[in-house]
Amino acid sequence: MGQINFRIEEDVKELIDFIAENRGISTAELAKRATLKEISEIRVDLAFQLLKEGKIGRKRTWKISGLSTLEFLNEWTKRDAEEVISDEARKSTLELIKSLDLSKFKR
Repeated sequence: MGQINFRIEEDVKELIDFIAENRGISTAELAKRATLKEISEIRVDLAFQLLKEGKIGRKRTWKISGLSTLEFLNEWTKRDAEEVISDEARKSTLELIKSLDLSKFKR
């Protein structure tokens, strides 16, 4: 696991401590939950933006989004997403296909 440390103003720290105590959790747990909640919204938009730009494919989009399979498929449909395949990727795939020896599959 990784760790993130950052400094905040003392009055903000006191407020976070108060909220955490009120909820019966540690300050660290409250900060973790708040951060993960904020990131969850950002990561979905980022994943689909990178897909739209052709920088990543469907599988990487799903991983970055952090969504379950069903949530991801719903989001894909909602955003009318399409996987963009670069010309370079198409060419390399075509070259790979051309290099296959299919003679052993002939009757």
